[in-house]
Amino acid sequence: MNNKKGFTLLELLVAATIIGIMAVFATISYKNSVADARMEAAKSRVAALAGAVQRFRIEHPNPEFNPSNAKMTDVISNTCVNTLPTGLIACGFIGNGGWSDGYVEFFVCNEKKEGNCASSPIDKPLACMTGRSVSKQVARYKNGYIYCVSAMEKGETLGAE
Repeated sequence: MNNKKGFTLLELLVAATIIGIMAVFATISYKNSVADARMEAAKSRVAALAGAVQRFRIEHPNPEFNPSNAKMTDVISNTCVNTLPTGLIACGFIGNGGWSDGYVEFFVCNEKKEGNCASSPIDKPLACMTGRSVSKQVARYKNGYIYCVSAMEKGETLGAE
C-alpha cells in the first residue's frame, strides 16, 4: 500500500520560493507608496505656503516683503519680523503644520525664478520644494526633483540622475 500524505520537499521549496518573491515585490511596493504619500503631504504643505504668501501679499501690500530664496528670511511686516514660514505662522496666515522635513526643503519664491527657484517648471512661482539627498529617500525624489506652486498652476519636474 502506497499512502502519500503531506507534501514533498520539492513542493515545499517551490512554495517558499514563490512566497519569498512575492514578499520582495510587496516590500518594494510598500516603500514606494510610503515615499509617494510623504511627497503628497509635502506638496500640500508647499501649496499651503504658496496660498499663505498670496494672502499675505493681498492683505499687506508691503514693498519690504521680498523673501530671500536661500533660507526664507526677510522682513515680512513691522509686526512680523521673523523667518518664513515661521513669520507667516506668527501672522496667522498659515498653520504650524511642521515645516521642517528631512526629505524636502521648502522655499518662498515670490514670483521669481532665481536662487533655489531658478529651475521652477512654472512661471511666477510663489513657493517651491526640492528633494533632499538622504539615504531613506526614494531615488526619484532625491536631487533634481522640484515642485512649485504659483497663484494659477502647479508643476513639477524630475531631474535626470
